[in-house]
Amino acid sequence: MFQSASRLVSAKTLVPHLLRGAATLVMSLAATSSSFAATGIFGSYLQLKVNTASAAWYGAQEWGTNIQDFNSANLGTVNWVTGTLNITAWQVQTYKNSGGDVFGANMFYRVYQQGSTPPSFTQSTGNFIANAPFTGPQGTSTSSGGDQNWGRDPISINLLTGITGDTTRTFNVEVYFDSPTNEGTKYSNNGGANYKASVTV
Repeated sequence: MFQSASRLVSAKTLVPHLLRGAATLVMSLAATSSSFAATGIFGSYLQLKVNTASAAWYGAQEWGTNIQDFNSANLGTVNWVTGTLNITAWQVQTYKNSGGDVFGANMFYRVYQQGSTPPSFTQSTGNFIANAPFTGPQGTSTSSGGDQNWGRDPISINLLTGITGDTTRTFNVEVYFDSPTNEGTKYSNNGGANYKASVTV
């Protein structure tokens, strides 16, 4: 009789410990699951129209087939009165999985004479373009679940705005991209150095 009561008391004592242990295990598994959430940018591109040439895509952060690099590109010579130097489209490819979420994408750009103090960046806010499967500007396709394409295609950004004068000078066209996510802002910015092309005006 006493032994049976003793066992009953032990069981009553043990049950709360088991419940607490189960709760701890569930919380631990949930934390482990969220730690595997992932978001980021795996591609960024912009399209430029220079003078009378057809608009062409340039790669910033490239994936798949390589095209002409925007970083360190020489865009040639453009007359600030009669010439054309426009961004006509841009795209950012993002990924998400295991609870990660992506909320959009942006491009930031500025133009300044080499050797001068750069101005602040101007932001271009992107729109949602497509969920995978889709084909990037370079002609490579992705069908991975969670991949998304964002950007402005088409758009018209005149990079010669504000440039005047008769003296021939060399300018930098500098861009970077970002994407807000539930894990914070992700960047496509060449490791912090951004992507820079040059043009003579």
